[in-house]
Amino acid sequence: MRISHRMKKQSRLLPILLIALGALGIANAQTVNWQPPAPRKAKTIFAPKPFGGNNIFKGEAEIWLSDALEELEGGVISELKDQAISSYVSQLGTNLGLYSPKPQRTFTFVVTSSDVPDAMTSGAGRIYVSLGLLKLIQSEDELAGIIAHEITHDVFAHIPKTFTRQLFWMNGTKKVTGPVDVRKNLERLLQEYEKKPLASLGEQLLGFSRFDELAADRGAFYITFKAGYNPMGLAKALKRYDAVQKDENSKMDYRFFQLYSFFLGGHPPTGQRTVALEWESNFVSMPPANSCYKSEAFDEMKKRIELLN
Repeated sequence: MRISHRMKKQSRLLPILLIALGALGIANAQTVNWQPPAPRKAKTIFAPKPFGGNNIFKGEAEIWLSDALEELEGGVISELKDQAISSYVSQLGTNLGLYSPKPQRTFTFVVTSSDVPDAMTSGAGRIYVSLGLLKLIQSEDELAGIIAHEITHDVFAHIPKTFTRQLFWMNGTKKVTGPVDVRKNLERLLQEYEKKPLASLGEQLLGFSRFDELAADRGAFYITFKAGYNPMGLAKALKRYDAVQKDENSKMDYRFFQLYSFFLGGHPPTGQRTVALEWESNFVSMPPANSCYKSEAFDEMKKRIELLN
């Protein structure tokens, strides 16, 4: 589930998800030793917790689904060949996972070579962050918020539940028996959506993906708060991305996109998301408004990215 609004044209699965998902000569260099901020011990009684629901992709079946999704993405996911940057992101993400509702879950973090600011999960603990996103964010708090957003998608099983619902609605599928069966069902699902475009529109109107995005934002708020970051880091990253969209589009196009996002988009408008995050700040003892964690490893990561250009 992607945190950005922009869709990759190469992807075949984005229309049915309804959501926002070369060696460089320095691959073996080491990054500055990353140190996490001091965690907060304050109670977070309003932090969301995973709940039940229909999900045919539990246990090993979640891996089948994740493998099939990555295969059907058809090369969209291309890993960045810089071990220092990847190691930094993995250390940061692994630490954040400890403050999620499932602290024992194992996560894998991959930095992709895409210049499009983007982050996504395919489920099964697999989380992807693009090079373009690392270029865009300006603090470790912002990056932590984005990764925590994807961690929440994962621990709440948003991807498996989405496909459980869609496969039943469109194919009548109630169970899967193996990797090949999952792949065949996803192919059939694609074909059904291509034949029935109104079904896609109907699901957009129902807004399942927008609800999932707001839930992931809320989860990210509390994960980053407990991990010691400014929990409004995600809101800052969203506003920065929104500013890029304003610059790249005419005023009319931008306003239309915001209206479209509210009613039909895979993501709610940025304004709605930031207001929802600000509401959560009423339930915790917030740090100073513009505070952020000073991370030497983050600064080193940004320097390395500049060298890639």
